[in-house]
Amino acid sequence: LKLRSTGFGSTFFVCVGVRDRSWACRGGEMATYIVVGEADATVQGAEWLQMILLAQQGEEAQLKFTSRFKAVHTDLAHTRQYNYGPVFELFLDHSQDLFTAIPEARGEDRVKEVESFFALVLSMLLMLEEADQIDKGTTRLCEILKSSTTQQPDLRLRLLMNLYNAFTPTLEFRYRVFKYIIDYAHEANLFDQVMPYLEYLDPWMADWEIHLSVEDKRTMFRDISKYVRALGKRVESFLHLKRYHQLFQGAKASELSDKIVTECTVQLLTDAISIPSVIQFDDILSFDTVKELSKGKESGLVKLCEVFLSGTVNSLRDFQKKNEALFTQYDLSVEDAMSKIKLLTLATLAHNRSEMTLADVAKGLEESEEVVEPWVVRAISEGIIDGRIDQLNSKVLVKSSFLRKFEKDEWAFLDGKLTSWIDNLENVIKFIGEQKVLREAGPAAITTNEPSAVGTSRLPPLAKRAPLGPPTAEGAVGAAEL
Repeated sequence: LKLRSTGFGSTFFVCVGVRDRSWACRGGEMATYIVVGEADATVQGAEWLQMILLAQQGEEAQLKFTSRFKAVHTDLAHTRQYNYGPVFELFLDHSQDLFTAIPEARGEDRVKEVESFFALVLSMLLMLEEADQIDKGTTRLCEILKSSTTQQPDLRLRLLMNLYNAFTPTLEFRYRVFKYIIDYAHEANLFDQVMPYLEYLDPWMADWEIHLSVEDKRTMFRDISKYVRALGKRVESFLHLKRYHQLFQGAKASELSDKIVTECTVQLLTDAISIPSVIQFDDILSFDTVKELSKGKESGLVKLCEVFLSGTVNSLRDFQKKNEALFTQYDLSVEDAMSKIKLLTLATLAHNRSEMTLADVAKGLEESEEVVEPWVVRAISEGIIDGRIDQLNSKVLVKSSFLRKFEKDEWAFLDGKLTSWIDNLENVIKFIGEQKVLREAGPAAITTNEPSAVGTSRLPPLAKRAPLGPPTAEGAVGAAEL
C-alpha cells in the first residue's frame, strides 16, 4: 500500500501484507522498526503490544488481549472475507497508554517502536471497506492522539501529520484531520511547526471544497487567526481574520449580530487601526460584519476607520478629542494613529500630481516645513509614494501614489488615463509605420520636393505620467504606471 503525501513533510510509504508475510516502511520521518520475518505485520504488532501490556498492566491484561486477538485475527486470518475492522479496534483499545511506555531518558528506541506501531494501525485504517468504519476509526484515532499535550506532544503531532498524509487530497477526512492538527498544535504550544504549511492552505481547501460548509471555512480561518496571534504574528492573524469576515458577505442579520462574530469584528478593526502596515480601509468597511457593527455601541471603531479612509490629520484630531475613551477602551495609541493618518494624507496630497512643494506637504500635515521631510522619506520607504525629494528646489517629485479608496471618481480617473495611453500608443504605432514606408521608398522619395504627410510626421509627445494605483485584492499598496 502506497500512501502518497501532498501535505505535511515528505512522501510516506507503508507496505503491509497479511498473507505475503512482508512489511516495510520508508519515507519522510517514518522508518521500519518491526522486523520483517516469517510472521505477518499484524501478528508482529500484536506480539509487541503483548510485551507492552505485560510490562505495564501485568500478565492478566496480556492474556486477555491475546484471547481477543486470537478471536478476531488468528481464527479468521485464512478466510476469504478477512475483516481488518475488529483487529483495528482492538489495537486502538490498547493504544491510549502506549505513550506512557516511553521512558524520559533514552527513549528514542521506544519512540520508534510506538511510531511504527501506529504506522501499522494507520495501514489497517486504510484497509477498512466501509466508509462509516473509516469515519469512526479516523475520529477515534485523532482523539487518542490529541488526548494529552504533556506526553510526547511532538510524536503525537507527527502521527497526526502522518494520518493526514495517508488520505488522498480530495477525501473528506483530510479536512477533519487537518483541523485536529492545528487545534492540537496550538494546545501543545507547537503551532510554529504548522506555520510553514499555511501557505498551502488555499490549494488544500480547493481539494476539500465539496466537503466543506461555509461554517467549516469560517471556523478554520477564525481559529487559525487566533492561533497565529498567540505566536505574536499580528499581520498574519489579521489577514486570516479578513478571510473569515469575507465569508459573511450576504449573511443573515442573525449571523452578523452573533456575539462571536461581533467580537471578531472588533478585533479586525482594532488590528486595522493599530497595525502600521495596514493602510487599506475601503475593503474592510465594505464587509457586512463591519456594517452591522456600525449599528451598535462599537460604532466608534467604524467611524475611526472612516477617518483613515478619507479623513485628514485635522479630522483625526477632532475625532480624538470627542472620543478619548474609545482609544483607552480598545488600547489604541493616539501617536500611532496620528502617524498613520499623516502618511495617508501624504498619499492624498500626491494623488494625480507629478510634484508638490514641501510647503504644500507641511500645510497638509499641519506641521512646520522644517519637520515634514522625514515624513516624506518614510512615505517613500513604505511604498505609499513612489518618488523622490528634490532638496534643491524643496519639492517632492511624484511618479505614483497609494490610492486610499477606489470608487466612481477613481474609476473615471483610471478610464481617462487608459484612454490617454491608448491614444499615445496608437500615435506611436502610426509614426513607426510612416517611417517604415518612407525608408522603403528609397532616396528618391526622401529628396523629392513634393511635401509629404509622412515626411512632416512627428512623434507626438506622450502624456505626462501621472500616478495610478488601484488597490490590490489583498488591500496592499497598489501603484502602477505605464
